[in-house]
Amino acid sequence: MLMVITRAILGVYGSFVGIVMSVVMSIIWYGSQAWLGGLCISVILGSCSSAFLNMPNTLPEGALMQTRDLISFILFHLLSVPFMLVGPEKIKHPVILSNVLAVIVMISLTLWTVKTGEFRDPSGGWDTVHAQTNRWWTWLYGITSILGSVSSGILNHADFTRFARRQGVQTSGTLFGLFVPGTIIPLLGIVTASMNTDASGQPIWNPVDLLMDRLARDYTFLTRAACFFCAAGLITSQLAQNVLGNAYAAGMGLAGLFPKYVNIKRGCIIAAMLSWAFQPWQFYYLSSMYLDILSDFSVFLMPLTGIMISDFFLVRRQRIQLTHLYTRDTSGSYYFTYGVNWRALFVWLACVAPAIPGMIDNLQIKDRTEVTVAVLYYRGFCIFGFAQSLVVYWGIMRCFPPKGLGEQDEVDVYGTFASEEAIDLGITPFNKEFEVEGERLRGSFDDLELEDLVEDEKEKSEKEELKDVDLEDGEDQGLLKERFGARVI
Repeated sequence: MLMVITRAILGVYGSFVGIVMSVVMSIIWYGSQAWLGGLCISVILGSCSSAFLNMPNTLPEGALMQTRDLISFILFHLLSVPFMLVGPEKIKHPVILSNVLAVIVMISLTLWTVKTGEFRDPSGGWDTVHAQTNRWWTWLYGITSILGSVSSGILNHADFTRFARRQGVQTSGTLFGLFVPGTIIPLLGIVTASMNTDASGQPIWNPVDLLMDRLARDYTFLTRAACFFCAAGLITSQLAQNVLGNAYAAGMGLAGLFPKYVNIKRGCIIAAMLSWAFQPWQFYYLSSMYLDILSDFSVFLMPLTGIMISDFFLVRRQRIQLTHLYTRDTSGSYYFTYGVNWRALFVWLACVAPAIPGMIDNLQIKDRTEVTVAVLYYRGFCIFGFAQSLVVYWGIMRCFPPKGLGEQDEVDVYGTFASEEAIDLGITPFNKEFEVEGERLRGSFDDLELEDLVEDEKEKSEKEELKDVDLEDGEDQGLLKERFGARVI
């Protein structure tokens, strides 16, 4: 679905650029979440066996991980495979269950730590940490990090909303699923980190590290049981989030790039194997490194998101020629120049380039007081990059308009809209036989309500009656078609 959408923006061949970016980000995120899932398995096995918890590390120090965590990482990959082999349309109820369990675990973990812990400021003091800048830039950096973490999901959103039973139902689910947990869960994390510190006095931000720390300090039956059930609840969340949000997204993208060789299930497996190349265990070595990586994602994806919104809402006014999205004919509206919309690529590169110096400087900064203007621009890029790409793309499309702007199909040849919706848009509903590039499409994809099914059965019976009708003088087949409806062929 994402490939189809990006054709309207980048062109029938340029769309591969957007798909590749989305696939790469999904693979990186899959590895990142799989590593967290592996750590959950380490807690489960460690709570059951002290030998596993205290397993000697045979890996070099530069590996930034322990042997037990590597074993658990492999086990999580194997555990994910059966879920990858199930279609995304069939995992609704398991995902709901995993979300409920995750919320229960997070609330329970926060209450547990508040009762047994001692409060300490997790920021280390506002003046110390933020001496290099003011609260405005820190606020922007937080937004950039959060949007960077969901930027891949924003682009892949259409791959999942297409399963909605009717138009509009995905909006409420998206708003609730993003903003409510996105506000409550970080608050629980801050409270939990405020009540727990490691041996060096630093706050523990990762809930899995917190559980490991509890096992190391108090290996009693009650602590082991609590850590076991907390990790079990978290691992269900990791499986649901990783398979649905990352593996399926990467699988759909790879299937779009190589449809002859790869389907969604194979794409999921390939994405899981490729995730090792990005060494996701390094993402969690330092909390600051994790924030930097989250922000890096937004540098490449947020400008593309701004271009997509600008193209659909501002440039084309929500009018798309769907039939032209599925053809490589040079006369098509989305063929642009040799199949590539140079306008969109130019805007994307022009918006990404200014953020690269700041991104590099931010990764190389050792003293956090050394903050340049480039770094500040990079830290607020989620807003700057999105706004710039949205406005610049609109301007360049006004100066160099391609053909087909503001046009739409006269007939709903793919059954995209309900009859009433199509009529409101000035489109002939899909309830007759149409001719599209030599292929005859017939049938109706109106909402499957009971009255529609009854009407279909009535039309079928009328068609059967037509076979036994004798043509009278002056009556031809065309008149009978007009009498019994356009479904009669």
